[in-house]
Amino acid sequence: MNIPLVFVAVAACLTALYMMNRFIRRPSVITGAILGIQLFSATVIVFALVQNVLTIPVVEIAAIAAGIILPAFVVAIDHIVFYRKIRKMGVTVPFIEKKEKRGQDPDSSSFLKNAELWKREIHAMDVYRSLSIQDPHILENIKKKLIITQRLINLEKYETAVEQYRFLCEIIPDSHLICYNTGFLHCFIGRYREAYKYLRRAYELVKQEKQWGKDFEEVEKGHKHYLPDDLDIVIEFNIGYSLYNLGKYEHSIRRFKKVLEKKPDLTVAYKNIARAYLKIGMDDKAIEYLEKGRMDVRDSVMRVVLGSIYYKKGDTKKALEILDEAVKANEKQIEALKWRGKAAIKEKIYDKAVECFNTLIEMEPAETSHYYHLALAQRSMGNNEDALRTYEAGIAQNQTDSTLLYYYGTLLDEVGKKEKAVEVLYKSIQSDELLEDAFNYLGVLLGQMKRYRESVQVFEKGIRAFNKSYQLHFNLGIVLEMSRRLEDAIVYFEKAYDLNRNDPMLYYHYTAALLKKRDYAKAIRICKAGMSNYPDDAELIYGLSKVYTHMGEKDIAIDLLKKVLELDPTFAARIKEEPDFKTLYRHPGYRSLIAS
Repeated sequence: MNIPLVFVAVAACLTALYMMNRFIRRPSVITGAILGIQLFSATVIVFALVQNVLTIPVVEIAAIAAGIILPAFVVAIDHIVFYRKIRKMGVTVPFIEKKEKRGQDPDSSSFLKNAELWKREIHAMDVYRSLSIQDPHILENIKKKLIITQRLINLEKYETAVEQYRFLCEIIPDSHLICYNTGFLHCFIGRYREAYKYLRRAYELVKQEKQWGKDFEEVEKGHKHYLPDDLDIVIEFNIGYSLYNLGKYEHSIRRFKKVLEKKPDLTVAYKNIARAYLKIGMDDKAIEYLEKGRMDVRDSVMRVVLGSIYYKKGDTKKALEILDEAVKANEKQIEALKWRGKAAIKEKIYDKAVECFNTLIEMEPAETSHYYHLALAQRSMGNNEDALRTYEAGIAQNQTDSTLLYYYGTLLDEVGKKEKAVEVLYKSIQSDELLEDAFNYLGVLLGQMKRYRESVQVFEKGIRAFNKSYQLHFNLGIVLEMSRRLEDAIVYFEKAYDLNRNDPMLYYHYTAALLKKRDYAKAIRICKAGMSNYPDDAELIYGLSKVYTHMGEKDIAIDLLKKVLELDPTFAARIKEEPDFKTLYRHPGYRSLIAS
């Protein structure tokens, strides 16, 4: 079987189906001609395969050109035309659309994504009453058209309703209500660029009416409520709404602020302004408008957003106050409970945090972060046994959660179950998501248990994963020093020194290791580097005095010890018991120092 020809046949048949569909929907001479050529090409290829006929290259090239390349141009042109059309309408459609997760609780991302509309379209009969067409037949036909369109809206067939209103807008371009409804419906279906154009036209028509001095209620006497008093405000608001969805956030803010000048109690405008400020990263301004948006007592999502902003800024007391309101409005709102629980932990109101995370575990038993926060609150209250049970329940849900395993291991260590802690921490560092703290804690714990070989292996594995970790290099150096591998310890202290020179503990241990190796010159250099950062650190000066003692520089050592005692008199007992100072016993300065 000719495999390449099979592929050509399949591709030709698929493109032929596309061209058939195109010809049925939009019949034209060109489409018909291409379809005819393509069908002929597909027939030749299929019969060549069925009858097992050997084809010459010229025939194959002609079949590919007629059956695939020619219709491929048509497909590409159709795609470009369609893409330009939807771009013109202001609709953004990704090539591969992600499937949205259903049943999720509304959160801050949904708050930003979905700005709020204020009012709906004006009813068809109110639009009809606003028309001043003299011809009764035309007026009656328009009335029927408006009623049909209203029924489409009531049936939620908004796309069809939009097309009807666009038609009406073309034949009655000076009707502000038809223009408004057309723009509003474009907003409603997500065609924001066209919505903006129609709403701008409606706004200009309303301005003209006012400039001409016409009172809307007197245009056609005897007809009531055909035009709301605040139509210009509604149009202004919807222009702001369309600008927001087009990503023009500064312009939308100006529009919403104009609305507030005329209607200062409109909470939905405050919330939309806050959304726009959040989009451009101005959180402080967003807080100002979200606070005003709190007048809407039913909007718990807005409160979650405001509370989360306060929490991130460190004002947990204010965050807790607002999140309490959100939970009061909706006791089962997951985002509100999450932030409320976190804020309660920060404010050390642990019983409230326990309540929140217990509720969350009931609602989302598979979410391991809830177990972590619940156990954290329980540990803070001193309920270690409850915390252990919480960690175990969380690990039962996800046995490879490195964070839960790490904190479970640390708590086991705290309660004295060191062997069990080691076992759990090993599981933590073997999971998919590696934690630097887990390597560090396990390495230190093994070092304390004098299992130096294992400790070194854990630290080396951690350094391979986190090669820029100062803490791992430093602690590995300490473990190597404890296991009397001084040369290796110095190597890792040197690497730690390159990563961070602002830790006094590093200078203490690094100097001690160099002193044991009798590398006095380097020990002095490291000590002096530390003293340049910490000139009044008694421990550093004490270490330097030991170096000079070993070098035989007794006078310098005594002067340094005097400075140590000036900074911290409690060092006197250590100086007396320090074996490194045995060579100073006969020095008069040392004897006077001890006597004082």
